[in-house]
Amino acid sequence: MAGDSPSQYAGTSMTASFVTTELMGVAISLPIIATIATVMRIYAASLKGQKWLRSGDIWFLFLTLVLSWAHSINTIIAGAIGGIDTITVSPHDYPNIALRTLWISSFFLITALYTIKISLLIFYYHLFSVQPWFHRAVIGMSVILTLWWLSSIILALCSTVPFDAAFHNATLARHRFDFNTWYLSYSALSIFFDVVILCFPIPMIRRLQNVSTIRKFSILAIFWLGGFVVVSATVRFVLLYRSIYKLESFGENRYRAYTEAFIWAEVEPNTSIVAACLPALGPLVREVGWIRSAVRSVKSTLFLSSRYGAGSEKSKEVSKTASAGSGKKGFVEIREGDVEMAQRDKKSGEDSDARWGGRGVVSMDEGVGRGRI
Repeated sequence: MAGDSPSQYAGTSMTASFVTTELMGVAISLPIIATIATVMRIYAASLKGQKWLRSGDIWFLFLTLVLSWAHSINTIIAGAIGGIDTITVSPHDYPNIALRTLWISSFFLITALYTIKISLLIFYYHLFSVQPWFHRAVIGMSVILTLWWLSSIILALCSTVPFDAAFHNATLARHRFDFNTWYLSYSALSIFFDVVILCFPIPMIRRLQNVSTIRKFSILAIFWLGGFVVVSATVRFVLLYRSIYKLESFGENRYRAYTEAFIWAEVEPNTSIVAACLPALGPLVREVGWIRSAVRSVKSTLFLSSRYGAGSEKSKEVSKTASAGSGKKGFVEIREGDVEMAQRDKKSGEDSDARWGGRGVVSMDEGVGRGRI
């Protein structure tokens, strides 16, 4: 770990590779997990009869997956060229391989972190379509993110003179600006945007009426599954800072912090994909018979007994409906402990339904045909 004593790596700093066995394991395993989560997300959408090929959030999610794989392949290639654990090239040439790998990975990581944020915003856009102001907020945030992404790509591409010097001879390249400081600033902004996007559902959930505060927090927790992404991004930022300012420390493995930063650079986009998929897997859970039956039985028993008491007449009722919002659009239903929000799509004229269940998942139904606006 980063806190290991310098003596542990004494004598090996000149031959140590930043691509370690641990990094290779993460670079291979996490994209596989993200791929499985994406397939499950698409299958869950198909179970609900949704036209996922026309779903913008799924397309951006798929693009993020492709970029995450590209980031991992870039790491694998660096290991194949420079060696794993121990370098297989001259110690004089290896820093160029490491810096070139970092430069290439920046394009994949910058774009992947942008596309996953856009995917979440599109998901929110359709899920909370009852409020025009929320639509405007999502569009405004998307514009800000797009400008941030474009500027970051341009700066990364034009960081050296000439622009391809970072690829051919990174150690001797002349930079137009302090690339390390800019990259740290970019990472800090990414964390800030993650926190802002996580807060988007709060005002919509807060508006739910006749829903207990505890229930609102449980609903919010579903959307805050992506909180680990903020944690991983913060860890990557700290390790990236350490790798930048310890790259020339020859008293220990000078690539140790660099390796740890790369590990978390693999963790962040892949866990973002998984976190973005989890809230939409409700149809898949319900499709599995024994899980569906067990969850429904336990959920109904706990909800009815806790609310009305065992054996009461009201415990025989299986649904309770209450209005929510301003009364102009949408409604909320509490059914066997589930919270449902329905609203009409202005373009198609159909109703859409967003359901938060006791299972801790979210599903969307198109054309349900309930709720009048």
